[in-house]
Amino acid sequence: MSMSERDCLDSRLFVGIGTGHMGKLLVGILRFLIEKFSWLVVIMLILLAGSWLHNEWQLVERAEQEKQQLQSTQQILQKRYHELQVTQTQLVKMTETLRQQLVEKAKQLSQLQLQLQQLQQQRQQLWEEHWWARKNPTSEIFIDLKSYDAKILALTTEVNLAQQAHILWQTKLNQSPEIIKSRQLVQEMQQSKTAMQQLNQSISQQDTLLNSSFIQRVRVSLSGVLPTALMILLGLILTPIIFKVLMYFVLAPVVTRLPAVVILPDDDSMRPVETPIFNTQTQGHVSTHAVTVILPPEQELLIHPDYLQSYSRQSEKTTRWFLNAHIPFSCLAAGLVTLVCVRSRDDKIETVQIASTRQVHSEVMILDLPVGATLVCKPHCLVGVIKHQQDDIRITRHWRLNYLHSWLTFQFRYFVFHGACQLIVKGNCGVILEPVGEARLIQQSATLGFSAGAAYANYRCETFVSYYMDKDTLFNDQFSGQSGIYFYEQTPDKRQNQHVITRTFGGVWDAILKVFGI
Repeated sequence: MSMSERDCLDSRLFVGIGTGHMGKLLVGILRFLIEKFSWLVVIMLILLAGSWLHNEWQLVERAEQEKQQLQSTQQILQKRYHELQVTQTQLVKMTETLRQQLVEKAKQLSQLQLQLQQLQQQRQQLWEEHWWARKNPTSEIFIDLKSYDAKILALTTEVNLAQQAHILWQTKLNQSPEIIKSRQLVQEMQQSKTAMQQLNQSISQQDTLLNSSFIQRVRVSLSGVLPTALMILLGLILTPIIFKVLMYFVLAPVVTRLPAVVILPDDDSMRPVETPIFNTQTQGHVSTHAVTVILPPEQELLIHPDYLQSYSRQSEKTTRWFLNAHIPFSCLAAGLVTLVCVRSRDDKIETVQIASTRQVHSEVMILDLPVGATLVCKPHCLVGVIKHQQDDIRITRHWRLNYLHSWLTFQFRYFVFHGACQLIVKGNCGVILEPVGEARLIQQSATLGFSAGAAYANYRCETFVSYYMDKDTLFNDQFSGQSGIYFYEQTPDKRQNQHVITRTFGGVWDAILKVFGI
């Protein structure tokens, strides 16, 4: 390749590389601008929403202030209008005498006018009927006409005097201070009435404005439900406090003094020294992450598939649907279904490695139950059983409904496993085994099992604060007796004990399992 061709190729590579970097730079700048522009849009939308809410809030506040001012003015005008009505009524009473006198004068004038009209009609009738005699001065008709004229003249004079008196009383009534003041009051009342009508219109306009405001509708809705919500909130706050106070200071001390529960009082065959553990200790932390099981030809292992880590290819393996066919539903609830049955073949000793393949912190131990030994064990902590091939696992169920301990802990049924067999027990972060002796307390959620002859009771937790803050349960499990053992997991973790049904129904299913001792 010549020098020119090499230079041309280098220049093309340089241009290509530069173009690629330039494209990435432009894409980065565009992405940066789009991101910042989106933030700008979000900020503008937030500011616009805040501005709109602020303006709406100010509008509602101004409308409420104006409405309050109008209502205050309306109350003043109504009060003034009422005072004017009272004063008008008093003035009407004060001028009642003058009005009555004016009415009497008007009646007198009307009577005189009526009498005058009657005389004039009578004279006119007499005048028209005696057209000849009215001209004769000596006739009676002429004399009667003169008499009518005199009466009419006198009555006319009296009517004139009555009219003058009526006018005088009318003037006196109109010019009286009470009447003048009453007229002023009537005018002021009319003005007040007009002003109140205008105020009512203004208040109606403000009500329409407030009712159409989104902020006002929200405020009215909140003000309507706020008292009820506060009462419910107060009940939600106080009810647990009162309930826990009563449980801790009233009920728990009574339960603590009750006699303990003994599942099988005559059983004393369970001894911790007979428990095979893969270390030199017979108590304390007795579990490990992995356990090696050596199966003689006459024994078989029923193990949960999740805990079967390694085994011989030559071993005989079958599926056992239930740990115990007599309690299928309990086995289903505890997850002890579709177990793997491992047996040795050709009378050889089979070695099986047992360890959890799914739960990192799960540890297992093997608990030996000799012939005649009995042990209360919660089935959910079992992962397998080692037994004789010809024998079934003997499990008895014991109900304890007449104990207050059972009603407080909601555990009414206990499963008792009878020897001879070996139980493979699991526990989160390990299993602790302790001998029964003087009364000892452990967390209720950690208990896995205990000797059937041990005295099992409930004891109130030490401090109310830890119970109130849900740091501790109300009762701890207490074990005591002359002999026996009890064991519990080191770090109770309900999430690792949950299976599909438990995850679906949550705490309700947990409570059901606890009631039936599972």
